[in-house]
Amino acid sequence: MDYAAERTSAREDLEVAAKARSLFGLLRAYTTPRLTAAAVIWRFEAYTVTPLVIFCVETFGRWNGALVVGSIMAVYSAVFLFLLNGERVVDALREWLRGRRFVRRFVLPVRHSEGLAGVAARRLSAPASFMFLGPFQRAVTYRVLGLRDYAAYPLSVGGAIPHSLFWTGLVFGSAWELAIRPAVLWAAGVAGDLVSRAF
Repeated sequence: MDYAAERTSAREDLEVAAKARSLFGLLRAYTTPRLTAAAVIWRFEAYTVTPLVIFCVETFGRWNGALVVGSIMAVYSAVFLFLLNGERVVDALREWLRGRRFVRRFVLPVRHSEGLAGVAARRLSAPASFMFLGPFQRAVTYRVLGLRDYAAYPLSVGGAIPHSLFWTGLVFGSAWELAIRPAVLWAAGVAGDLVSRAF
């Protein structure tokens, strides 16, 4: 693509972004097969993650199950990063976010700050991103921030393991063993007694 065509394309992108006042309108304006595939896989992952976690923890144990879930989430992370790579919606989303008051007030000052608070916030943002965001959210965040593949893939794919060890192994595994599983077994026993008495 020559320079004139690039400028025309960039101008068209800005015009579309200006018309797309809402986030949903923005996504609709830039829908592509890759973006659609990413959205479909994201919804599938979101709807199946809880049954997957329960199955893995119950089948493999708390920590082995967490590693299995983390490995699956690592694959999702790589797929989302691949599908969102080079999508024009990422650039449009970046511009849309710059127009939000929260981003202008809290995010941009931290990103451009050279003070101690800004440096500390930027260094803590990487572990916070893979500990508190899911695979799709991480992919969107890293693409919007413009991280290169050599940083985005290790952070997102590699970050899926500690994320899963904490949330699946420690948090959910503890709740499953101490409260949820005993409650389910107790409820099943009560239901079985009621059925046996009824017949």
